Amino acid sequence: MLASAPSLENVAEWMSEKGIRTVRTMITDLHGQPLGKYLSVAKFLSGLPKAHAFSDLALAGDLGGTPHLTFWHSFRTPMLGDIAAKVDLSTCVVDPVDPETAHVIGQFVQMDGSPIDLCPRTQLSRLCETLAGHGIGVRSSMELEFFLFDQPYDAIRAEGYSTLSPCTLTSLQSIYTLRDAYRAHPFMQRVTRQIEALGIEWEAWSDENGNGQIELNLAPLAPLAMADAVMRARQVIFEVAQSMGLAASFMPQIKPGHANGMHIHHSLHDFNREQDTGVFEPLLFDASEPHHLSALAMRWIAGLHHHLPASVSLLCPSINSFRRLKDFSAAPTRQGWGLDHKSAPLRVLSPSPGTTRIEHRVGSSDLNPYLAMSAIIASGLCGLDADLELPPPMQHTGWGQAPGASDLPSDMVLASQALANDQTLQQYLGKENAEYWLKARRHEWLSFQEQASQSLNEAPTLWEFERGFAKL
Repeated sequence: MLASAPSLENVAEWMSEKGIRTVRTMITDLHGQPLGKYLSVAKFLSGLPKAHAFSDLALAGDLGGTPHLTFWHSFRTPMLGDIAAKVDLSTCVVDPVDPETAHVIGQFVQMDGSPIDLCPRTQLSRLCETLAGHGIGVRSSMELEFFLFDQPYDAIRAEGYSTLSPCTLTSLQSIYTLRDAYRAHPFMQRVTRQIEALGIEWEAWSDENGNGQIELNLAPLAPLAMADAVMRARQVIFEVAQSMGLAASFMPQIKPGHANGMHIHHSLHDFNREQDTGVFEPLLFDASEPHHLSALAMRWIAGLHHHLPASVSLLCPSINSFRRLKDFSAAPTRQGWGLDHKSAPLRVLSPSPGTTRIEHRVGSSDLNPYLAMSAIIASGLCGLDADLELPPPMQHTGWGQAPGASDLPSDMVLASQALANDQTLQQYLGKENAEYWLKARRHEWLSFQEQASQSLNEAPTLWEFERGFAKL
């Protein structure tokens, strides 16, 4: 909970004392798109603890605005009906720019308040509770990569995304250059100040490999809080860009060269001790074992490794996500794990108890952070509950190898097939949820085939730009 967040008992007083006149809700859909409404304080308070209604198409439609009418989930009635937004008041915070507006995060529920498990935030909450039942807690951190352009969104769209001008000094692709970073500093200074005001701690930002690419690293949090932070940080980045006449995009592949990913670091600790004492006792490190990895760590990594092909569908959710998965592009293309190995999809670092962690490098920048963490936790739980064999760590680069069985899925169809074939992971995710996700991927693939004019092997299509450049 944020230090100054209200409770259900004092929220009206809190709103009055802060001088709040408007409340903006944020609920994340299946695609990772932030949805919500601006409500008067009176309307917001009158609906608590749920807040307000949405059409069920908020969870049953695609990024293009087309409703899912050929497949259904049990949360939906036979007709188009309403669902509600149940807000989490512990996330309530005052806007850092407009002090008369408060922001609060929520999840979709039925109109009677009962949960909808298809809601991404609800899925992640459930999996975190399952893991806590094993006595295990998670700390996670995400690295946000995006491109910054010197033109405003309207101009870029009007020009058909054909004349993008990256916020950089040269056309070269380089990394960590301070002169390119200095060019972006006024923008990033506003971004970091605003996310700090929202209670989000950041650790670093830098110029990245791509031309005009920036990476922002957030400090570790519990999975649900980290996913909330990612959604808020993305929104701040959009709003600051909009206000400065710039454009920032989390679309993975925009131009030839390096693309945007979202690396996810996580570690495990003793959940019960954390609850009792507030101390995080690490569970992945064991100095007496090979690679300093505990037996629990080996089982957890085995689960991540074994279910990696199926997880790709959730970690790389769009057509454009797969344009990033190419050899020698800083993205993993082969199944495996490695010790401080950056071409491996699972990079394991174990220098000391407090710093031992797993960096999951598969995710694309447009992933849904709730579903991505759900896929990681579900895979790890599979490893804890089953006797899976972990192969030796990768010793060589994963790029430039001959095609083989260890290749990760390279497009949406192959990723969907991998998830469809992984019945165990589906059970942990919720079988109906997984089946609905797969139907939604098929819908997306067929929409692309019908509406896009270029093949998957060429440059991103206008169809991809319209869905991915500014909406996520």
